[in-house]
Amino acid sequence: MFAYKVVLVGDFGTGKSSLVRRFVDNTFSEDYISSIGVSISRKQLSNDVSDTTMMLWDIEGKTDFKPIFKQYLLGAKAFIIVADLTREKTLESIKEHIQLCQESVPDLPICIALNKADIKSVNYNANELKKLSSNIIKVYTTSAKSGDTVNEMFAALNNVVIERTV
Repeated sequence: MFAYKVVLVGDFGTGKSSLVRRFVDNTFSEDYISSIGVSISRKQLSNDVSDTTMMLWDIEGKTDFKPIFKQYLLGAKAFIIVADLTREKTLESIKEHIQLCQESVPDLPICIALNKADIKSVNYNANELKKLSSNIIKVYTTSAKSGDTVNEMFAALNNVVIERTV
């Protein structure tokens, strides 16, 4: 079995932990608990090529006062950058998060999760976001609350990592 690390990056309160909980445990909680440092979860997956264990590193969100620690990104095989569709500032931070990921571990696949799609959202252009990096495999509109496209995003990322590794 092949095990690898995926790091979720984004501003605080974008729903990184909720996406992980939805994917790993198929649960959702309205309670907001801010991550401190890093929380590591795992999920076993299989496809036609390989059985894998995805190690999900849910790192604390970036704020204006606290930068993401680059050492959390080292050893990753992929990134998920999470933004909150109800807060435009988190969409504006995507470019900065991409740059941080690419400086730390270049040329890895990136998914962008535009989370909280179940709530009235700000306008965005998925094609413009995709143009931010050639490493972006897809921009997903997700809802950790309803589960919309969460499993699809993680499965697609798993397939890309396997293709590049095996």
